[in-house]
Amino acid sequence: MRTRVLGMLGAAVFAAGFTVVGVAAPAASADDCRYQAAESIKIRTAPRTSATAVGLLTKGTHVCVQSLVTGGGYTACGRTDDRWMKLGTNRYVAAMCLDFTG
Repeated sequence: MRTRVLGMLGAAVFAAGFTVVGVAAPAASADDCRYQAAESIKIRTAPRTSATAVGLLTKGTHVCVQSLVTGGGYTACGRTDDRWMKLGTNRYVAAMCLDFTG
C-alpha cells in the first residue's frame, strides 16, 4: 500500500542506483531510502516551480529525503500543495509526488 508522505522524513540525500538526469547521486543507507517517485518530476534548486530544474527524478525511482519544507505552491501529481521534499543541498522535489514505501 502506498501512502503519501506528509511529515518529517528520514535523513540522507539520494539512494544509490537510480536514474537522475544531471545530478550526482551520493550513496545513502538503504534503511533511510523508503520513498519512491509516483511520477517523473523535476528536481529544483529551491522549493518553488520558478527555481532552476537541475535534474529529473523518474517514476518509480527510490530516494531518501532530508526534510519536508514549505515553499511555493504547485499543482503536480493530481494535487495542489506548497510542501517540498529536500533531497540535499539545493535539491527539492514536490512532496505530493513521492510515495512512502516503508
